Order: sequence, then C-alpha cells, then structure tokens
Amino acid sequence: MRHLLLPFTPRYIVLTLVVVGLAVSAAFAWSYPGARFWLSFPIVILGLLAVLGLHDLTQTRHAILRSYPIAAHLRFILEHIRPELRQYFFEDEKSGTPFPRDKRAIVYQRAKDALDTRPFGTHYDVYSEHYEWMHHSMAPKKPNGTLFRVAVGGPDCAAPYEARSSISRA
Repeated sequence: MRHLLLPFTPRYIVLTLVVVGLAVSAAFAWSYPGARFWLSFPIVILGLLAVLGLHDLTQTRHAILRSYPIAAHLRFILEHIRPELRQYFFEDEKSGTPFPRDKRAIVYQRAKDALDTRPFGTHYDVYSEHYEWMHHSMAPKKPNGTLFRVAVGGPDCAAPYEARSSISRA
C-alpha cells in the first residue's frame, strides 16, 4: 500500500504532476482535434519534463536528482545564479568581496570621469552591537581634579611605569 502512495509524496509530486498533466493534455488533444495545435505546446513541454524526470530517477550520478526528480533542477539553477542574486538583492553597500559596492562605485565613477564625491554620512548600522562612538556633551562637566594614572607593566615587570594624564589641576 505504501508503494501506491509514493508518487504523491513531496519528493515525487512534481514528477507526478508533470505525468498527470501530460496525460490530461494528451486526452484533450485526442478528444478535441481542433485544439491539437494549441495543445501540442503543453504536450511537448510536459513530455520533455517527463523524460527528464524519468532520466533523473534512473541516473546514478546525483542523489538529489534521484530523490527529487525535476524539482532538484531548480536547486541547480538557483545555485548557478547565486552570485548574481547575492550581488543585486541580498548584499548591502559595505559587505561585498573582494571590494564593497560603495568602493567599486567610486572606481566606476572615476573611470567614467564623473563626479566621484560622496555625501557625508554612513551606510553602517551605527545602532548595532559592537559599534562604538563618542557623543559630544551638551553640558560638559569639569574634571574631578584627580590626576589620572595608568600603570604600564604588571607585577612581573622589572621597571613598571605610571603614565600620567596631561590634565592639570584647576
């Protein structure tokens, strides 16, 4: 009983739909002789896909084609155009390799002898984690008057040094 339901599993459903579509198209072409010209296109396309699916089932080179006949070809097509998809749809201005898109744009503008200046600002997400910056203070505070010292060298150092800030006492 399990073998009878095998064509309707997700693995083989595309091949099953192609074969059923081919049979329905052929039946309509047989029943309606006046529509044979228009039905010849789907018959040819579905026939070629059915042959491709049967070839996928019998080949031994790719397990994915044997497991997912016809549908696995979509994976190979997407894998082939993956660089273009990443470049035009998923890659931002700063994460290209070997050169980011914004740097390439400057080179292209200079090669065309066009204006190559960029406006101020950034494409980086400055609110993301690990992005640090300093704000200007709206109301600055006076230093607390103690001299800041930084110890250079640890307890194992032969000649430790304490660096002093250049802020003088006010």
